[in-house]
Amino acid sequence: MHFKTAWISILLPLFPIARYYLQEVGSLSTGMSTTTRYTIVGRSRIVGAEVVRTYLYCWLVAPLVGAGPAALLLSQADELADSIGVFALIALFLVTLAASVALLTFGTNLVRKRFFTPRTVILRNEPNR
Repeated sequence: MHFKTAWISILLPLFPIARYYLQEVGSLSTGMSTTTRYTIVGRSRIVGAEVVRTYLYCWLVAPLVGAGPAALLLSQADELADSIGVFALIALFLVTLAASVALLTFGTNLVRKRFFTPRTVILRNEPNR
């Protein structure tokens, strides 16, 4: 059994709706990717730590990694254009942008595998009273 939090999202997660227990129904592998089907078997309370972790990554870390280096480079564009030339500045900007996208892709895949995939739940039998 697994669990997953459902969100109201517009490009980025806005509000957590609920946390669901999921049962794996089946999966389909196409060689390059695997799609897993789940059915909802229960509902749980929303966990604050998961909400905070999601907000921190999606609203702070990802935008800083994705746009931060390019924004910093552009803030110094006039001085850099004078010292290294316009074409070198454009090349530097494109390399910075490509590196930011690569780092963001790697980081998002890492975070998705660690925190945002449905996680396994271990159910314990309650003691008899």
